[in-house]
Amino acid sequence: MFTITLKGKPNPKDKKLVKLEMVFFLTGYTRVSKALNVIGLFKDWDNTTQSFKSKSRDYIDENKILFDLKTKYLKVAQEWDIESRQWSPVEWSHAFDTPKENKEDTKVLSVSQMIDLLIDRFAKQQRFKNGKVVSSASNVKEYTILKNSLNDFTKQKYGKSLSSYFFRNIGEQFLLDYALYLQMRGAENGNKGAVCNRLKKLLAVCNHAKKIGMQGVNIAAFESVKGKMKVGKFVPKTIPYEVIRHIEKLDRSQLTRIEQFHIDLFLFSFYTGGMANIDVAYLNWNCLKDDMITYERMKIFKEAKVPLIDKAKAIIKKYKDKSYADYVLPVFTHKHATEKQRREKVERLSNKVNETLEKVRKAVKYEDKITWYSARGSFITKMIDDGYHPVLVAEQAGNSPDMIYRHYYKTTNTDEIRQSMNKNF
Repeated sequence: MFTITLKGKPNPKDKKLVKLEMVFFLTGYTRVSKALNVIGLFKDWDNTTQSFKSKSRDYIDENKILFDLKTKYLKVAQEWDIESRQWSPVEWSHAFDTPKENKEDTKVLSVSQMIDLLIDRFAKQQRFKNGKVVSSASNVKEYTILKNSLNDFTKQKYGKSLSSYFFRNIGEQFLLDYALYLQMRGAENGNKGAVCNRLKKLLAVCNHAKKIGMQGVNIAAFESVKGKMKVGKFVPKTIPYEVIRHIEKLDRSQLTRIEQFHIDLFLFSFYTGGMANIDVAYLNWNCLKDDMITYERMKIFKEAKVPLIDKAKAIIKKYKDKSYADYVLPVFTHKHATEKQRREKVERLSNKVNETLEKVRKAVKYEDKITWYSARGSFITKMIDDGYHPVLVAEQAGNSPDMIYRHYYKTTNTDEIRQSMNKNF
């Protein structure tokens, strides 16, 4: 359903005159107003009949202009409906504007098209980190997953393709249905279905759509799934320092050269502030100066600054002659010429390191899983337990004090604490 209403109110510049507006309405969208250059007295205007009351010749002409204008716009809407075209009140209100007047992009995009727009934007987005140009590939991956997930959901739940959904269709029931779909899908796969992540990404899409003036966006609808968008309690992958010591002393005689390299990468991460796998791979000699490692983290806009201790130096020295270009450790070679090739190399290497750490876990008789990521929480926990100020530890890890407590710190010396409490109490 679409309508046009002519409304008049006192002109702010002269209360005796009327200020006329044409109000465009389309079901599912917010009303849009357009000011009209028609002059008349406010006392002669009738909002009920949407016309001037006076029968003077001037007002008869004005009423005809208004009627013709309204008919002109209604005809356009009728033609668009016949064509089954997707349109919005904003686009309708600009139907007869000159290019100069039509300053904003009034194209109506589907949810799928908007996600494609974001994917394209992130695919072209580049950042400069530690002397290297890197892409926003992780965002491209996340939004691609969201699009595929939504498309599977709409086909399964409603029997329609995502391409037929516009922002006016993303309401409370849609979000509740999508959240339930994700939970059920997760249960089938033995996980949580990434409910929080997917809903947050969809909210980001809606926020961007609203920002660029897309009609029908209902941000308030996300209140219905607010509880499902809360991040659950994070369980750190931290392992006790005692286990680290066992790994350091591990008999490597039965391990391959590559497996030994994997262990060194894990220990290097631990020695250097819990450095993330991608930061270890990209670490270059410009980041090392005056026995300090200073680098900007690849995943976030945070700088980390940690002392270069002797154990880390020993690993660097061990692989110095094997490293390629200006990289500190031999992760990349001449085969990894593009950012995409380097990213894929880090992903493959991370999987291989984790496979080796599973073998190590069994060798040191540790029950819980150990991954490359465990080095980060283990370093943070060790430093805090040793009495170092959280602000200093956060600086070395490249995080905020709040973040290291919420995501990485984990009490691992419960027996010592229990004994101490028995003594104190």
